[in-house]
Amino acid sequence: MAVQACTVLLCTVMACVTPSLFAADVALNPNHPDRHEMDKGDTRWDISSLFLRDPWLWPEIWDVNPQIDNPQLIYRGDILKLVNVDGKAEQQLQRDSDAKLSQQIRMEDPGADTTEVAADGSGYVDQLIEFPEGTAPLGDELHDELREQPEGFRVYTTEYRHYQEDRDSTGNSFEDGLIFNARRETRHYGELELIATARSDRPSRRSTDGSSTGGRLTARQYGFALTEDWLMDNSGGVLRSDADSLVSSSFRLNLPSTLLSGAKTWTRTDSTEVRVSAGKIGTLGTGRIEDFSTTSGKLAALGLSHALATRWSVGAHMIALNDSDEVRDHETAAMALQYLSEDERHRYAGHVLTGTRGGEGAWLDGDNRLGRWRHRYGLYWLEPNMLWSDASLTDDQQGLYTRSELRASRYNVTVGTDFSQNNVKDRDDRPESLSTNLFITGNRRLRRETSAGGTVSLNHVDPRNDLAGEDAHVLRLSSYIQRRFRPGTSRLEVFVADIEDSGDNGNAYGLIWDQDWELLPALSLSTTLEHLESTGLDDERSNRVSILFRHEVSPNFNWNGSGSYTHRDRDNRVDSDNYNATLGAAWRFLPEWDARLDLTWTRAEDDADLLGNRFKETEKTLLLSIRHTRKRGRPMVVAGQKTGSSGFGTIRGQVFFDDNRDGVRQAGERAASGVFVYLDRRHERVTDADGSFEYTPVAAGKHTLSLPVEDLPLPWGLDDERPIPVNVPVRGTREVQIGLTRIDE
Repeated sequence: MAVQACTVLLCTVMACVTPSLFAADVALNPNHPDRHEMDKGDTRWDISSLFLRDPWLWPEIWDVNPQIDNPQLIYRGDILKLVNVDGKAEQQLQRDSDAKLSQQIRMEDPGADTTEVAADGSGYVDQLIEFPEGTAPLGDELHDELREQPEGFRVYTTEYRHYQEDRDSTGNSFEDGLIFNARRETRHYGELELIATARSDRPSRRSTDGSSTGGRLTARQYGFALTEDWLMDNSGGVLRSDADSLVSSSFRLNLPSTLLSGAKTWTRTDSTEVRVSAGKIGTLGTGRIEDFSTTSGKLAALGLSHALATRWSVGAHMIALNDSDEVRDHETAAMALQYLSEDERHRYAGHVLTGTRGGEGAWLDGDNRLGRWRHRYGLYWLEPNMLWSDASLTDDQQGLYTRSELRASRYNVTVGTDFSQNNVKDRDDRPESLSTNLFITGNRRLRRETSAGGTVSLNHVDPRNDLAGEDAHVLRLSSYIQRRFRPGTSRLEVFVADIEDSGDNGNAYGLIWDQDWELLPALSLSTTLEHLESTGLDDERSNRVSILFRHEVSPNFNWNGSGSYTHRDRDNRVDSDNYNATLGAAWRFLPEWDARLDLTWTRAEDDADLLGNRFKETEKTLLLSIRHTRKRGRPMVVAGQKTGSSGFGTIRGQVFFDDNRDGVRQAGERAASGVFVYLDRRHERVTDADGSFEYTPVAAGKHTLSLPVEDLPLPWGLDDERPIPVNVPVRGTREVQIGLTRIDE
């Protein structure tokens, strides 16, 4: 046990020397040794005190050290040391193989007798750390009390939300709702889940709308074993239609999914997937409690994908839409053929789309990884009037694209090209033009604390007939420098743009300063100062200052907030001012009870009218949430495999528009609301107005998060579309930030 603690602590040394997730959470003892040899009588407390300023923090970094094959086994004589490799600190474990045979110590359940007699007759006693009041040692889920509970973990969550909005123009409105979630693990029927919401609202007296009620109900079954090879997931209620990624998406083009009230099933083996879904089309409400209302249209879909015995995969997906007010009734089929090399570094895929309304399309994609280079490229041809579900696709276009990325430890470069032409049928009644988009972007780490980079992009539109207007282009150059100082990390960006539109010329300039402050270990603070100016086409100047912070006061309480002020002057008219402020707090006041409070205040003051009156609008909102979570049972454990986990934690994250592509949200970057986030390709959450989502409880250990690329707002996407790995600590919270980047840069 002491060895395990020590290796974890050495990982903390890495975290403090090089930037990582743990650097802000754990502080080193300034007098820590470079090496330590395990000896009889060493305890976790002793080793923790050697390396950490606060020894109680060792559970926060548990299970991050891959050096030990089995962390349950510890040995006297093991040497743990810190070495320098290529300017970076690395932990190494030095172990005498003979020691394994003679000096093995096994970590038993907390509270049990941990003494095991070695071959030489000596005993080794690992004294457990006494934890402060309100905490418990790692693995308390395995205590006798838990073992007495029934088999099959289950969790029940009930949440009450109250939302209040006050606008100058409309007055007060109220919304109340209940959210119920139940999950249970079964031995023979997989994992069962039920989600139910109910809401009611009371509009302001000034509104002509009356009170309304709504809600949503979804039942799911995960991992139901049909045979030894076939698994099935079933869903009923409010759900999202989907297709296998082989068919639905590529780097440049995606087939959108649709919200339904109906049913779907996903049946699969290692090589074959079958998806069936049907229901009525609808949308989620705009309130703070998720509800669903049908719009128009009925959708039925069938999909099949299969990995052949070779490196080839085939897939097809068919949909039928009827009774929609948005698009015509239609049946559309998408087919795909993919080749994946044995080392998975070369992928080629072809897609065909055809429908009963005459629209057809095809596109080819290639993805090659050659050393440090990754090349993506494709061709596409999309006829007019192409339809998929209840949406009109980007159609009446043909073109090609390329992306080449070089990623190294100290630098990366991306070069991209896009050529597209509309009016593929060459109709005289439609505008026709050729669009060109070229860009190169890159950055380099100059020193450990300093990096710099920049982007050059050109967008040009060349008209091909009289209906397309005149030439238009935008040439944009930007550069940045980023440096880590003692108080934090500074990033300064400058850009200039030359713009031509319909014969008129203009220029744009900008200066942006982002600062991440590192003042306290539990405090994250970010500020942004921005100045933008344009002349020629549209004379406009704007200045903005923003702040974003989050403070973890204790494991049970945190508070956060943001604020911004924007001043804009357009064409020498009366200025406009916009103010925005938010304040939130989350508090676990009892072991099973959580409370959350969010306050917002916005104010807009805009141009004067002919009489000199200035428009003003103020909005104030309040969101109060009280949640009770009840966990019972113990995870399923069967002979030969472990289907559950010995502990649980929380995943909390945020999706945002990453303007500067650094993967960290700054104060000036917007949150992405209404984005679906999937845990292990199964469980889904929708980001709220702040772009936030949460999964709790989650089995401790390794998981993945993914976003449906086809549903992201264009031109935003993901640099890497592979699922994001997340390692959830026992009783801890893993924070995740998911940045959306522009795919046209």
